[in-house]
Amino acid sequence: MSTALTQPDEIQLVLPPPASPIHGQAGTFGPLDPGILADIAAGLASPFRADSRAKPCMPDGRDGFEEIEWEGSDLRSFARLLQTPAYEAWLIAWEAAADLELHDHGGSQGAFHVVEGALVEAHTDLADPAPLRTLPIGAGEGRQVSATRVHRVWNPGPGRAVSVHVYSPPLGSMTFYNDRPDAFLVPLRTEAVEGAPEPGRPR
Repeated sequence: MSTALTQPDEIQLVLPPPASPIHGQAGTFGPLDPGILADIAAGLASPFRADSRAKPCMPDGRDGFEEIEWEGSDLRSFARLLQTPAYEAWLIAWEAAADLELHDHGGSQGAFHVVEGALVEAHTDLADPAPLRTLPIGAGEGRQVSATRVHRVWNPGPGRAVSVHVYSPPLGSMTFYNDRPDAFLVPLRTEAVEGAPEPGRPR
């Protein structure tokens, strides 16, 4: 797969001021604004851009993501880049045809930024349900995700896609929903996110 991508100007990583704990809940922080999360995602994506990875000392044919300790499946793998009490960030690699069904983020707000390849997002909102809207997202582009947004994300191919995802507060669970017209947004199951703290424990 070619790694010659058209990229935006250099993005500076913008880190937010420390979030304030929620009164009466030790170790629990309120969500950061999706706009701030989008800036963080874009900044974290910058070192993973194809032009940043193509260093002269790198042997020909070496994949710039080789050093990442990936988890997950053959089609969709992921690695947590960082975790703070207020937010966390993940790097996700999507092989062609990788598809994450319609889901929420357990009340967390978020943002994601495509580093390489392209993704497609179909989304609606639990607070104002409407038919799914589908949007393509190319390299260098991103999306903000409110706490009530639900979406399905997939890689249309033909090559791999890589994206950075940031959530605030860090993910604890994800609920998956039916997208059939006769059972639209009916919850199917809720899954705990690996590495999330136990209820009542500080992150």
